[in-house]
Amino acid sequence: MDLNKESLRRDFSKDHERYYSPKLFKEEGFIRKNCKGCGKNFWTLDSGREFCGDSEHQPYSFMKDKTEDISYLDFWKKFSGFFERNGHTVVEKYPVVSRWRQDLYFTIASIQDFQRLENGKMGFEYSANPLLVPQICMRFNDIPNVGVTGRHMTSFMMAGQHAFNYPKEGYWVDRTIELNYGFLTGELGVKKEELTYIEDVWAMGDFSEFGPCLESFANGLELVNSVFTEFEFTNGKVRELDGKVVDVGWGFERLIWFYTRKQTAYDAVFRKELEYAYSATGLRPDRALYGKVAGKLGEIDITEEKSGGLEDRVMKGSGVTEREYREVIKPMQAMYAIVDHTRTLLFAINDGALPSNMGGGYNLRILLRRVLDFVDDYHLNIDLMKLVEVEAAELKGLFGGIDESMEEVKEVFDVERKRYLKSKESAYKTVDAAIRRGSRLDGSALKTLYESNGITPDFIMNVARSKKLEIEIDENAYNDLLKDNFVEKRKVTEKRAGFDIDLSGIDKTERLFYSLPSGEADAKVLRAKGKMVVLDKTPFYAESGGQEEDHGTIGGIAVEDVQSVGGVIIHIMESDPPFSEGEKVHCAVDMERRARLMAHHTATHLVSAAARKVLGKHAWQEGARKSAEKAHIDIAHYEKLSDGQVREIEDTANSYILHGMKVKMEEMERGSAESRFGFSIYQGHGVPASRIRIVEISDLSGNLIDAEACGGLHIAGKESMIGIIKIISSSRIHDGVDRIEFVAGAAAADYIRGMESDIKTASGIAGVDRDKLIKGIQSMKEECLSAKKMLALAEDELTTSILKELAAEKGTVVRELNYGRAALREIAKAFIEGRKDRSIVLYNPEGEAVAMAGDDSGTGALENLNAFAEREGRHFKGGGTAKMAEGRLD
Repeated sequence: MDLNKESLRRDFSKDHERYYSPKLFKEEGFIRKNCKGCGKNFWTLDSGREFCGDSEHQPYSFMKDKTEDISYLDFWKKFSGFFERNGHTVVEKYPVVSRWRQDLYFTIASIQDFQRLENGKMGFEYSANPLLVPQICMRFNDIPNVGVTGRHMTSFMMAGQHAFNYPKEGYWVDRTIELNYGFLTGELGVKKEELTYIEDVWAMGDFSEFGPCLESFANGLELVNSVFTEFEFTNGKVRELDGKVVDVGWGFERLIWFYTRKQTAYDAVFRKELEYAYSATGLRPDRALYGKVAGKLGEIDITEEKSGGLEDRVMKGSGVTEREYREVIKPMQAMYAIVDHTRTLLFAINDGALPSNMGGGYNLRILLRRVLDFVDDYHLNIDLMKLVEVEAAELKGLFGGIDESMEEVKEVFDVERKRYLKSKESAYKTVDAAIRRGSRLDGSALKTLYESNGITPDFIMNVARSKKLEIEIDENAYNDLLKDNFVEKRKVTEKRAGFDIDLSGIDKTERLFYSLPSGEADAKVLRAKGKMVVLDKTPFYAESGGQEEDHGTIGGIAVEDVQSVGGVIIHIMESDPPFSEGEKVHCAVDMERRARLMAHHTATHLVSAAARKVLGKHAWQEGARKSAEKAHIDIAHYEKLSDGQVREIEDTANSYILHGMKVKMEEMERGSAESRFGFSIYQGHGVPASRIRIVEISDLSGNLIDAEACGGLHIAGKESMIGIIKIISSSRIHDGVDRIEFVAGAAAADYIRGMESDIKTASGIAGVDRDKLIKGIQSMKEECLSAKKMLALAEDELTTSILKELAAEKGTVVRELNYGRAALREIAKAFIEGRKDRSIVLYNPEGEAVAMAGDDSGTGALENLNAFAEREGRHFKGGGTAKMAEGRLD
């Protein structure tokens, strides 16, 4: 079945009495009409209305000269108060970084707070029903529009009005539209004759879930979308959901905009922030002039425009001159974008995200560099951190803790600014060259410039203007950078089975490794093929979550690998076992190896907790590996870890062990675990299960050190087995992530013994006692440096002597010298520097050859080297130019 929104809209419209006709429409006298502009059906009280009310057909008409002022918090109290009076429970916002979802980086809709994926099927976890959530969402597909259209933002509140489990619960279309109409006409002040409801369809990207929706418009502005998720599409069939969901997303910033009647949503939402920004920069907004273009700008969408020339059309349609637009309107738009982008960065960093060139951090770096470009381009003398502090102060009353990461925000801004300024030094040359190669840069070229050099489209335009060069850039340049939406979504990869064994009819393997301390058990063979064995139950832990598999024996034959495929555990043996199906076998785990794995896994949690304590809550785990020999954890951080930070992380992790700790494993309902411990349980991202195993580490007083959703094996009751944790290396594996490699328990003892052995060997080589090894090495280094200087002097004298001999020869000099290629190159270079009319070919007994020719020599270096090789009956392998050539003579 081929599903698409257009066909679904037609199907739902055929039965509009069921899908689009709440009781209120009949009670109030709404009329169903068809839009002459887009062809969609809509409901209105205005019998003469011909268009649906979308801004594509109706310009904004709510903006007034006389405006209102209301704070973000006060409007939320007004909004939430209405729904609380009507039986809704207000819940706290979820993080903007979607740790509970494996497939998404950011929270892009309020319903996402409650969605949980399990075995490819969507379920819901919610603490109240019905509820209201002030969810901050992030979307990066409209960056070019932000600051320009008056309505687009990269972060915004989707005030989520949600009800679950209809028809068991009676909250559906009638109740939803009753509340919708009550708030819009009673609280927001929308005239009911100006209100329209457009019939539409909402669907997941793959149409796995979908349903009808009613979009509410007034005076050209969409205010809310009421979605009724009623169907699912699985295995090629459409079926009704057992528990239907009301998913209403109120555009909170748009509601404030409509209420205040201001020229832009930015003026309505960022009132205090813009007051500071204008005061700090001395920029004086011209409201009268902006009023001429505000309506026209509200009609455009840069990301959907392919032909270009939008700004020209806005100027022509509003009567604003190009100079007025460039010198007045554009700086105001830049200021609007700055306050939006910095607020987005505040929310993101506070919830643990960082700018980088990887994953979701890609979006954030683009935003911050766009801010820096605006500041430079319009010469804005603004303290970005003071601006962020104003934003945090405005938000604190609604979002407690929004100001807890201000120091981290400052450090991130400082590091990113220095990094960008450094890259811009070389970027000027790169951009200049790119511009001169062509007058137009397409999306592919822009993406290459950004990913390779960190160069944004705004920066390119600035360079072009400074050099008075003409350059055309797609107006949806930022969409080209973010195309395929890959920076909002995580790539979820599933481990392929890769095993040639039939698992049909086999139930999931009973797992004994959590409850069997001895590591020994008898089991029944269910399937055996080649080296692969499947049992009905097993004490062997299968590789998972970065922890290596158990080793040991089954029936006396060594187990080399253990993997899980769909819950069925496959044991890979050292050799083909003589087992038959139904046979009983004895399993014995190598408990020494397991103890090492357990020590490393628990130590990983301790290092992770220590990193967050030392670096900040942004230091999320981005990956980990635990083997019997060593372990590593990948930590998010905005710059390479210093030696001091590494030592502090090690000391902090060891202090947990030194002062005593308890490790407890408990299986919990996912919702209960999230409520108790928060979303930091998802280090390494979400777990697709309704019940999850929580590993909780606390000190002896019961204070929490770390709690994570984890299916690995840990030391519990024998915490002393960890011994000590020793960090053996730290490295930057890619932008925004450091890898900390360490050993613990028996592996730490092995490492220390190995270090002692190396020190003993080094002492023997240096000929000093171990306690004098450093001084001995320093002394040997000084002797080596002295000898090197003497050798260099001798080589200089010898080179001078050789140059005198070579200078006495006539024509092209050809000489065999017993030097390496680098020395031959330097001698040839010195010879040619003072003799532009000479040429030279040098080679050594090993066959390495170098040739150079002066500008006035009348010959070419490569030509001379090839000619020499031919005379000698040898073949030259190498390359070069007329001035220099080098390679080998065979």
